[in-house]
Amino acid sequence: MQSGTVLDQHSLALDSAGVRDLLVLWQHPDTRELIPIGRFGYHGGGAYSFAYTRAAATIPDFRPLPGLSDLHHRYESDRIPAVFDQRVMDRERPDFDGYARTLGLDPTSATPWEQIVESGGRRAGDTLQFMPVPILVHGRALARFLVNGVRHIREDPHTVGGRTIHTTVEQQEEALQSLTRGSAVLIETEDGNPKDPDACLVTVHGMPVGWVPRALSASVRELLAAGPLEATVHRAAGPGTPPHVRLVLDLDAPAPPAFDFDRARRWDPLPPQ
Repeated sequence: MQSGTVLDQHSLALDSAGVRDLLVLWQHPDTRELIPIGRFGYHGGGAYSFAYTRAAATIPDFRPLPGLSDLHHRYESDRIPAVFDQRVMDRERPDFDGYARTLGLDPTSATPWEQIVESGGRRAGDTLQFMPVPILVHGRALARFLVNGVRHIREDPHTVGGRTIHTTVEQQEEALQSLTRGSAVLIETEDGNPKDPDACLVTVHGMPVGWVPRALSASVRELLAAGPLEATVHRAAGPGTPPHVRLVLDLDAPAPPAFDFDRARRWDPLPPQ
């Protein structure tokens, strides 16, 4: 592990106050895959932008988001698009302070953008999730992500390094409650995952607690090829927290030569027509 000073410097690049570019992940209704369909940006001073990605153009019968109907248009506004603004809690609500603190934000200063960055913008039963665009800095691969599938990890056994692991509710909860900010967790490849051949598990003391988002799994596998891979807890919330925001990790690892989080350029904005 690196020194705390280096980790802190790199983490600042992915804090909500510093993030300016989010991937908009859309869950396919049939495959359940989270596909990076858009780039949502904040440019300071209340200026926002949105553009669809090359990945969106490859989805058969994809329906554009409400109010953002043109796949080849770059939307710019001084207001958050309505479909995204629905994911921001009104600070006048009586439960706002508790919600903001759950996200690690100061209730007196939390901005709508910071809410989306820290919460992943996801609501119960929703098909959208937001993730800071991973970056390369001084030869290191940096990513901050919500651990996916925390609620579903207990449904099936998982094969890791030739061993089959069954996770119980009690075992998962014990593992999650052992984590605090700065704790180290292990990222390991999962063998034989029927939905994602590149699936990577997040494990705590050998116990799977969730998955690396599929949008990152192929590139994380590339990092794993160089050796064991750890991530650091950015935020670990309690058992009363919605599962999709329960655990947030920071990945900070040496990047192999020519490494790219998006080698296939699926995240690139579509050009205008």
